[in-house]
Amino acid sequence: MALGCADGIKESLLLQKLPPPTLLLALDTNLSLARRAARRLHAHHKIPRKVDLTSTFTFLNPRLKNKNHQSLQTLPRLITLFGVLPNLNPLPLLRRLAQQMHPRDLLLFSVNLAPGNSSFAGARKVLPQYDNSTTRRWLEAAVKRYRPKLPPGTLEFGIHPDPNQNSLARIEARWICQKSTRIVFASRRPTASQVNSWIRATRLRTTARFSEPYGEEGLWLVSY
Repeated sequence: MALGCADGIKESLLLQKLPPPTLLLALDTNLSLARRAARRLHAHHKIPRKVDLTSTFTFLNPRLKNKNHQSLQTLPRLITLFGVLPNLNPLPLLRRLAQQMHPRDLLLFSVNLAPGNSSFAGARKVLPQYDNSTTRRWLEAAVKRYRPKLPPGTLEFGIHPDPNQNSLARIEARWICQKSTRIVFASRRPTASQVNSWIRATRLRTTARFSEPYGEEGLWLVSY
């Protein structure tokens, strides 16, 4: 189950290491992207669906059967969640996933990390990856295209506490106008220990963990 799959590029790299699944659900907030991912990914049966990642995940339990009339709900599932956690409130998202998981299910998710032991100190180290001329041009163009009613203003990047967890740093791009300020982009940067605390809170179990040498990206494989 490719959750928040976009066009399925990351999932396709993973599937190169795995046998084709019996059923693949390509799930994204954009149905056209989910359909593109379904075409890209190899599986015996494929279903693209538009989903709301902030709602109850009942779509993770489709009432489907294989050719032997065996319910697919009884088969173990690998759920992937790549590039989503920075953009949504992470703990409620993981809790909703945990509520829909069965024994033998696995969840593989990626996290943009704050390197080190402090979310705010780590976020300051990676801030130049966001606050640069290339990202500014892209974001300013996106603001003009998708939010044309915003009054003229300037784009400012900064690090702020997440409104749901004060110890969690959130890199924000704010559109500063004369009379108002709008958040047009936000990305959470937790430490590895904060991610581990979310997993414990959902009563999931870490099966494996991977991180790149600089500690800025991580992968967690967790089980029910």
